Amino acid sequence: MAKILLISANAVFAGDLKSQLERHPDWEVREEYDSDGVFDAAVVDDDAEKLRSLHEKLLQTPLFLLWSGETELPEDEGVRVVRKPFRLEALIDALHTAVNAAPPAGGELPLCGCRLNVAAREVCYPDGREPIKLTERETAILKYLYKAGDKIVGKAELLAEVWGYNPEATTHTVETHIYRLRQKIERPEQVIMTEDNGYRLKKENA
Repeated sequence: MAKILLISANAVFAGDLKSQLERHPDWEVREEYDSDGVFDAAVVDDDAEKLRSLHEKLLQTPLFLLWSGETELPEDEGVRVVRKPFRLEALIDALHTAVNAAPPAGGELPLCGCRLNVAAREVCYPDGREPIKLTERETAILKYLYKAGDKIVGKAELLAEVWGYNPEATTHTVETHIYRLRQKIERPEQVIMTEDNGYRLKKENA
């Protein structure tokens, strides 16, 4: 389930747009920014200052500014300006592309001491050693932790986002997968940090 943040001072407009976006079966739209939240995309309505503030907090999240102002705003990296009035279908298509976009650098995500090739589901190392093959679940765990940035992701959150509805899965399931994943990829650099009953990725220079 992809999470889309929608920020608008116009409650009627926000409600209408939210209902349209949530017709997509795999999208959940939230209208409040939560510092603990992880979003796949964000839409800001006519508020350039709010957009700049979010851009500093959601560095890895595609941002869309719905803009009716006379001033032409430059599109920074990761930010797309959508002029009003706009076609709803065009916005939905752009969001769909952003949410499902391939990760940067040819499908690879930089981790501490290695890189995750999402498409191939393997971890590659700069010294040329044999890549480590991952399961689909292990790849999803690393992708979600990467998207979370510096935020500590709790076990319950990771369970809900990666496993979804699975009555047989528990937080112990998460612990077991994290343990096995660390055994596979941490050679010797630590990649996954355990903190405050949750997890985050180690920074490259930490």
